[in-house]
Amino acid sequence: MAENNITQMLVSGHNDLEWFNSNLDMLKSRYNNMFVAFHNKKVLGANEELKDLMQTLKEDSIDTSNIFVKFISKIKIIL
Repeated sequence: MAENNITQMLVSGHNDLEWFNSNLDMLKSRYNNMFVAFHNKKVLGANEELKDLMQTLKEDSIDTSNIFVKFISKIKIIL
């Protein structure tokens, strides 16, 4: 049973990352220079401050253990 849950989480995470990459241009136009939380191919929230985003998610009773949070910027940074 636990193996099945892990597999489902991995597949869901993979699908979310594919969705994120496929929609990155749209996300950049809407959420430039913001942290964006997403899960199940849906944006759950966005904020310029990570702390504030996480607080909002918590207030909305969103389980943050199964979501992705990415910083989105139109500017590419090369290190």
